[in-house]
Amino acid sequence: MDSLFVREAGEIENAFLAAPFEDDGWNAALRLFARRTGSSRAQLLGLGDDATLFNFMPDIDPAYQREFMEIEGWWPEVNWRVAAGGRPMEVLSEAHYDIVRQHSGTDDYEEHVRKWDGVHGCQTVLVEGEGLMVGLAALRSERDGRTAGRDRKLFAAGATYALAAVRMQQAMAQRGTAMTVGAFDAIGVAAFLIDRHGTVAALSAAAEAIVGERADGALCLRRGRLGAGRRDADPVLQTALARALNGAGAEGAMQQYWIASPRNGAPGILCELFRLPRRQWDFGFDPRVLVVARRAADIPAMRTAPLRDALGLTAAEAEIALRLANGEAREEIAAGRGTSALTLGTQIKSILRKSDVGREAELTALVNRLMR
Repeated sequence: MDSLFVREAGEIENAFLAAPFEDDGWNAALRLFARRTGSSRAQLLGLGDDATLFNFMPDIDPAYQREFMEIEGWWPEVNWRVAAGGRPMEVLSEAHYDIVRQHSGTDDYEEHVRKWDGVHGCQTVLVEGEGLMVGLAALRSERDGRTAGRDRKLFAAGATYALAAVRMQQAMAQRGTAMTVGAFDAIGVAAFLIDRHGTVAALSAAAEAIVGERADGALCLRRGRLGAGRRDADPVLQTALARALNGAGAEGAMQQYWIASPRNGAPGILCELFRLPRRQWDFGFDPRVLVVARRAADIPAMRTAPLRDALGLTAAEAEIALRLANGEAREEIAAGRGTSALTLGTQIKSILRKSDVGREAELTALVNRLMR
């Protein structure tokens, strides 16, 4: 093995292993990888079950990404590179492309790769499984020509370092998830972190207590997914989670949903959904949605502000209205607030009057409509 090859492979190793820890580390590693393999550019591509999760190419015009999405370049029927596939860490190059292009690919994709200097090159699968494929490619233009044996050998060496870097990125995301849940544990908040599949990636101890109660509680886990105990409430929760996972609403914005318990007289849960911000280098390992679950007694005063404003209630009346809507009995509310049943009755009469309803059932329905 010649000394130049060893030196260049060492440079690639250092660049990829530093990538997860530096602000522009992945761009720097991909630029170097392209240069050392004689390529116009290098690409790190993540494909999910039916879409592109990420497509990292340093210094590429944003129009490239738009075009790739427009032609649905993640489908093997469209993209002969995807159709070529290959086993993890198997290096495919032009000889493989020549065969696949006879049966797959479209004119749109051919035009796309020629326009963006990607007609030649080599590729490999780094990660495959659990609805995720991460691939590494070196793309070459007509001017660059087809890869030589040395290029492919250097590519194969670099791929092993890229795989180690992707695994490190995954470990860092998992550690970050664990640390986030630990922070919620410290303050006793019931929190669920939802991954891109809609599965609960992690949950705090308080959240475990909620879903660990009898199966007919307000919230439950079904095959690793967060669900509502009541059949009529579950579609509401699933729709809200799907919207957040699909990027509806601003990052960090909160959605609130009351999830009633299927047991008569049992307290429901207020679910607050937050769409988490995407990091620059998001490989699909980070959680996508945070769900905070609160019983009526745990809802902080700030959450009652919209109810106070809407119905003209005092802070105490808004809290009582929430707790009634959440299914708590009068005796529980009075005990929790340290007041007598008589005082509580007077407050409830005031709430009904201000809300312009005649019965507690009507108040419960009104509060649920307002808070959703």
